[in-house]
Amino acid sequence: MEELFAAAATARARAWAPYSGFAVGAALRAESGRIFAGCNVENAAYPLSQCAEASALGALVAAGERRVLEILVVGEGPPPCVPCGGCRQRLAEFAAPEAPVGVALPDGRLLLRTTLGALLPFPFRFRSETAVVGESALDRLREAARALSPVAGLVLGSGLGAVAERIEPVLVVEAREIAGFPVPSVAGHRGRLILGRLAGVPLLCLEGRAHLYEGHPPAALARPVRLLRELGCHVVVLASAVGSLRPAVPPGSLVLVSDHLNLQGANPLVGPADERIGPRFPALDDLYDPGLRALLHRAAGEIGLELAEGVLAAMLGPCFETPAEIRMLRRLGADLVSMSMVPEAIAARHCGLRVAGIGVVTNLAAGLAAAPPSHAETLARAAAAADELARLLVAALPELARCA
Repeated sequence: MEELFAAAATARARAWAPYSGFAVGAALRAESGRIFAGCNVENAAYPLSQCAEASALGALVAAGERRVLEILVVGEGPPPCVPCGGCRQRLAEFAAPEAPVGVALPDGRLLLRTTLGALLPFPFRFRSETAVVGESALDRLREAARALSPVAGLVLGSGLGAVAERIEPVLVVEAREIAGFPVPSVAGHRGRLILGRLAGVPLLCLEGRAHLYEGHPPAALARPVRLLRELGCHVVVLASAVGSLRPAVPPGSLVLVSDHLNLQGANPLVGPADERIGPRFPALDDLYDPGLRALLHRAAGEIGLELAEGVLAAMLGPCFETPAEIRMLRRLGADLVSMSMVPEAIAARHCGLRVAGIGVVTNLAAGLAAAPPSHAETLARAAAAADELARLLVAALPELARCA
């Protein structure tokens, strides 16, 4: 099993999954004892793609082998990432029904050990032994939220996963497990929902967010924040990597968003209105709650953290802005620029959440720095500033909870 895991994990590290963000590796032991591995390969025809098991089978057949004795798949979980229906049929062409199938996490823990014959009647996702049969991920989340009663929501953007690691988890659910939930496909956005406590405050954290530039319809970006409201949250803190248009606010700074310019050409409220969620024509004055901003300023002062304020310009992306666009944005009154946060802020205000926005400055915008911005720089600078953001949240959350 160790040999199979090593081969599958190595293949998984080479997976090409820019659309789902879900890397999978598979290893097959042939009748000769040789091990063949493969990874998933996606393309613009996604969800049609090459599965890891199919890649491993191709390597096995090309080497002249014809029999598979053992199968191991490595992917995120729970639930276990078992071979899909098409791959089970492919494997059945080369392996007996009693061939053992293992499913492991990237850290080596085995989630499931079964046989190919036992898998064949089941659908794509094989339930974890810890899950209740017939209960969906959303059902589990709702049940856990009823017990914990989260009062605050937290949305973390590019490279800010270190903040999520400070949360004492009660339940962790993958976004892809919830039907219709927008799943991020961008590096630095894990796509998890973490129900737990931070600084003793019960909250629900969305680790990673989906963006309009990934092809998600605007209305889909409203679902995550509406779920926060459904599960009991009254306050949401939206944190996002941003570019600074003011050299006096350099990379590494934390900035409270005081207002925004929506230049994305889209709005998450476009479409049929549902008065049960919010009004048809919501007002956006004081969208970024002045009371919450004052509270965050006080908390920052208590821990000796400098906290600026500014207006956020939301651009569609995925390309960074041109120097001319940055000059335009500065003339329009923008202090920050981002490809996110604004759709969530609008949807949150619409459904009754009090909103605080925090920009984590990762770069000076185009034309203001010696080198052009890059996503690698965004992730690195956001990760470096994540500890400061965590310090601020730990200081502010108890008071935010009282506001809720």
